[in-house]
Amino acid sequence: MRLMTKTSSDEGRGPVRARLALCALALILAGAPLGCDTQLDGELADTVYTNGRIYTVNEAQPWAEAVAMKDGRFLVVGSTADVEVVTGETTEVVDLGGAFAMPGIGDVHIHPALVMPKRAFCGLPGTFYEPTEQQTIDALEECIANYPEDREWFVAAGFSPSAMSEETLTREFLDQLIPDRPAYVEDETGGHSAWFNTKAMEIAGLSRDFEDTSEGYYSRTESGDLAGMAYEGAVNPLLAALPPFDVELKKIAYAKLMDEALSKGVTAFGEAYVGVFDGDLQAWQELHQEGRIHQHVNLYLKGNLGTAELTPVETLERWWNDYDLPGAKGVKLGMGGSLESITEALVDGYAVTDSEAADGPIPMDDYIEDQPAGTNVEAIIPADEFADYMAALDAAGFQVIVHAIGDGSVRATLDGYETVIRANGNNRLRHRIDHCSLVHPDDFQRFVDLDVSCTIWPPLNAPLDYNVNGIKPVLKPETWERMYADRERWDAGIRLGNHTDAPAATMWPWFGMEASITRGFPGKPEKGTMNPQHALRLEELIIAYTINAAWALRIDDVTGSIEDGKFADMIILNHNLFEIPETEIHNTEVQKTIFKGEVVYEAGQ
Repeated sequence: MRLMTKTSSDEGRGPVRARLALCALALILAGAPLGCDTQLDGELADTVYTNGRIYTVNEAQPWAEAVAMKDGRFLVVGSTADVEVVTGETTEVVDLGGAFAMPGIGDVHIHPALVMPKRAFCGLPGTFYEPTEQQTIDALEECIANYPEDREWFVAAGFSPSAMSEETLTREFLDQLIPDRPAYVEDETGGHSAWFNTKAMEIAGLSRDFEDTSEGYYSRTESGDLAGMAYEGAVNPLLAALPPFDVELKKIAYAKLMDEALSKGVTAFGEAYVGVFDGDLQAWQELHQEGRIHQHVNLYLKGNLGTAELTPVETLERWWNDYDLPGAKGVKLGMGGSLESITEALVDGYAVTDSEAADGPIPMDDYIEDQPAGTNVEAIIPADEFADYMAALDAAGFQVIVHAIGDGSVRATLDGYETVIRANGNNRLRHRIDHCSLVHPDDFQRFVDLDVSCTIWPPLNAPLDYNVNGIKPVLKPETWERMYADRERWDAGIRLGNHTDAPAATMWPWFGMEASITRGFPGKPEKGTMNPQHALRLEELIIAYTINAAWALRIDDVTGSIEDGKFADMIILNHNLFEIPETEIHNTEVQKTIFKGEVVYEAGQ
């Protein structure tokens, strides 16, 4: 029997339920034991999970006690009695012992290609963990102890320079930790600054004679020698000296992030910039062909990167057709940079303050020239060009996702989307806006009318220093009050989905979930709350993490909820999210991640 993959649970369940009913009736009349091997030949489950508290995210059947899986899909979702009918001698039966389960999580916007190669063997804790200097050093020492011996350079990334002292960020300190090979340790912002040791300095040909400018400079000792930190353009000689990031290294890097995602229960994701660097597409093709991708994945090709220069649609088509890639056709565009660097358009402009533009952990926010506080900036892509490009991409069948954080950039994106969507009569390719941290209330209904989803950033709902000390000072008070207004957007009917921007931000679903519910800093109640009027409820966050994320990835017909006929994507947690205090959600741990019926992650293994 071909299982149906409709979103409607009744359509997907009907044929199976009918066969089960006939089977049960036959068993009763014959006085036979349960099992029904003969009557349901070929319809017995491969695996059955029973005795659980399973939250399905299916409005027609929110909770289930048991599920049966066959050929990677849910065969039956219901009670223990329901699944017993499809349980045979060869069926693996797993007793959940009352454990809580839910659909796998979707993270629609992460950055394996853009950020991971430098973190392939060492990713350090940055802003979103608010580490101390000692915690950063401890993490670095652990990386050093486990670093592959055959790598010519020690390369790491992700640390927050603001957490470190000048005395530590020196060549001498790094020489003591890594004396045997050149070392390059990049910050969390994608290259605004980097820490290096003496061997790296020598190989890069650096000396005290380098002429510092505002575009590139080094930390210095009292005698004028290079102390050990490179800033802005001064990073480039070090980058040029690094061994090339070949396809094999990229595969290691991407796989590492995918493995981390599985450990966090993420069974679907969007790769939000591919084709930026040589070898990106080849690496994804090989991972796909080697069967090493154990999640649903969409790859979004580079439409632009921090400038108005657009990749020709013909080039995007060639990239897509020349490689064997997973998922559906997609393109990523950037309409702005970041708020803290004052490179996002705002409807009401920035505050007139003495605050300087700050670096933040958003990838590629440094491609636009910083603007002084008190001014406004324009969206990166001019309106006419964006509308024309959108029309061409839509006609070619590419789903478009746009990086837009400020409400001015969001509005400009909606303007470009509207022309295409009105012409089509619907948002057939589900073009969406990612981040949308700030949306003007006047645009709420436009999202609904155009059926454009907004993928929110749950970890940023916490009062991180990044928010309080980086973003808040450059915004007008009334604008700050509208930041991350999830409650109002949800109530307006905007479809909100989940993303993290990992590894630039933490891939920690439960941190983000708790932050979005409490608007506090998970595990640090002393930090208070941030705009608590915008909080969402647990049920709403689970929807955003599952079925809404699947909708944004255009796979909600096959995943995102636990229903008969959908892929058997499910995660089992260490506790019931509905039965613990909201302030304990960040302590959630994934015990098992199941993708298409197979256990692809198990805690402790």
